[in-house]
Amino acid sequence: MTNSWKLLCASAILVLLASCASSEIGKPRSMDSDEVTHNLQRITFTIPDGFAFEQGATHSEFSGQPAWSARFDAPNELGNGLTPSAANPSYPPLRPFTCQSVPPGSWTSVNFTCESEMLSTSAEPKSTTDPVTVLLTRDGQRSSLYIYCQGH
Repeated sequence: MTNSWKLLCASAILVLLASCASSEIGKPRSMDSDEVTHNLQRITFTIPDGFAFEQGATHSEFSGQPAWSARFDAPNELGNGLTPSAANPSYPPLRPFTCQSVPPGSWTSVNFTCESEMLSTSAEPKSTTDPVTVLLTRDGQRSSLYIYCQGH
């Protein structure tokens, strides 16, 4: 093996080891509203009028599209499920769920809390292979719309 070939192999191994040893892999990172808006376009999900961006988070992965979560808050009266369903007719209707049946996802990174009134839907959008789960909660004072995209 020539020296240049050895150097090339050693460099490739170092790059691979550095990427595997990265402390950022799998750790949540905050997302701003622009980044979340881009991701919402990718999954063809429309945030209804009245809901405002509160926070977003993503997880770095080795390759592919990273998982991400977002939360949008609105006045309590928008938490009946009609507004998000009307804005997203390609998604199945929202259905009731309980704290014992919270769908899998990275909900704590966007401060999800179980409430007495909660609705959920899941879908495989046409524009991506990544499953999407949407949760809608209402606590008597505000409504919160949570979105989780699993990534790949």
